[in-house]
Amino acid sequence: MRISEMLIAVAEWLESPNNEAMLLAEYDDACLEKVAETCIKAAEILKSGAASVDAIEPAQESLITPSSIDALTEIAQALDESGDPDLIKSASVLDELLLTIAAPPDAVKNFKEAQERKIDVLKAKYQDVNKALHEQQKVGDTVKALEKSPYTKEYRIMEHALSTRGCPIHHGAQMARIGENTWQCDLDKAIFNYENGYTDDRGNKVPGGSVAAETPNSWPQPTSQFDTREQKLQMFDVYKS
Repeated sequence: MRISEMLIAVAEWLESPNNEAMLLAEYDDACLEKVAETCIKAAEILKSGAASVDAIEPAQESLITPSSIDALTEIAQALDESGDPDLIKSASVLDELLLTIAAPPDAVKNFKEAQERKIDVLKAKYQDVNKALHEQQKVGDTVKALEKSPYTKEYRIMEHALSTRGCPIHHGAQMARIGENTWQCDLDKAIFNYENGYTDDRGNKVPGGSVAAETPNSWPQPTSQFDTREQKLQMFDVYKS
C-alpha cells in the first residue's frame, strides 16, 4: 500500500462515527461534540497531506507482470485439466480475465465476434454437406416411399373395422371378450381395444372408435301410404332438419 493510500484510510477511520474515540465519548454530549470536531479536523489534515504525498512518492509498481500472468495461465490450465465441471468453469473465468488484462481495448469483443463468425462458417459448411448427402442418397424419395408404404400407414377412423370377433391380424382366428370393447386373440393372446385403437402386425395404426359411428343416423321413413298432405309436409321438414 502506498503512503497516500494509508493516510486516506486513517482519515476515513477518523470520520467514521463508529471509531473507538467516538464510542468512548458517548457518555457525555459535550465530550462527544469535542471529539467529533477533533476527528473531522484531523481527517481533513490527513487528506490534504495524502494529496501532497501522492504527488511526491513514486508510482507503485503494478503486480500484473508477465510472470504473474504466466502463473495464472498455469493455474487455469490445471483447472481445465482437472475434469471437474466447476473447476473447468473457473478456468474459463480466468481465461476471460487474462484476456481482458493482457489484450488491448476491444480485443475481447473482437475475439468473440471472430469466434461467432467461425461458427457461422462451420454451420454453413455442414448444411451444404448435409444437403449434398441428402441429394446423393435420395432421402426425399425414401421419405415419399415410406409415406406410401402400407407398413407405415396410419388409418383414419372408420377406414378399418371398429369391432369384430375375428382377429384383425390372424384372419379366421377367434377372439375372446375380456373387457368392455376389449378382445384377446386365441393364437398369440394379443389384446385389441377398439375404443382406444391398436397397431397391427405391419405397424399400421388403427385409431379408436365405436361401431356406433359406422352407420349414420337413418332418416325417419313414412310408415303409411295414407298420410295426409300436412303429415307429409311435416315429415319433409324433419328431413331438412
